[in-house]
Amino acid sequence: MSSSHAFAGNPQTELRVPIRSLQRDEYRPDNELENRIKNLDKVVDSLHATPDPMSFSGKPHALNLVNDLRTKIKASNNLLRVAKLLSEPVRESMFSKLRDSLNDLEEVIASHLGVKTN
Repeated sequence: MSSSHAFAGNPQTELRVPIRSLQRDEYRPDNELENRIKNLDKVVDSLHATPDPMSFSGKPHALNLVNDLRTKIKASNNLLRVAKLLSEPVRESMFSKLRDSLNDLEEVIASHLGVKTN
C-alpha cells in the first residue's frame, strides 16, 4: 500500500475537506433577499403582461404603478449587488435596509394591486 492513501484516524494522512465547501448550502441573508427580489420581479412581470387594464380593479394608474415597482425592484437588486461587496458591519446594515425596502414593496403590491407576494 502506498503512502498516498488516507487512513481514518491518522491526522497526518486524513484528507481534509475545506469548511467553506460544507457551508455552501447554509442559509445566507443575501440568498433570501435575492429570492425575494426575483419573486417580486416575477409578480410585477406577470402584472405588466396582463393585457386588460380592468384586471387592476379599475385603477387607471396601475400601469404607472407597475413601472414604478419595476424600477424599485431593479434598484433593490443593484443595492443587493453592492451590499454583497461590503464587509461587516456595513454589510449587515445594508441587508437590513434592503429587507425593510422589500417589505414595503411587498406591502404596496398587496395593497394597491391585490396580489399577495408571500
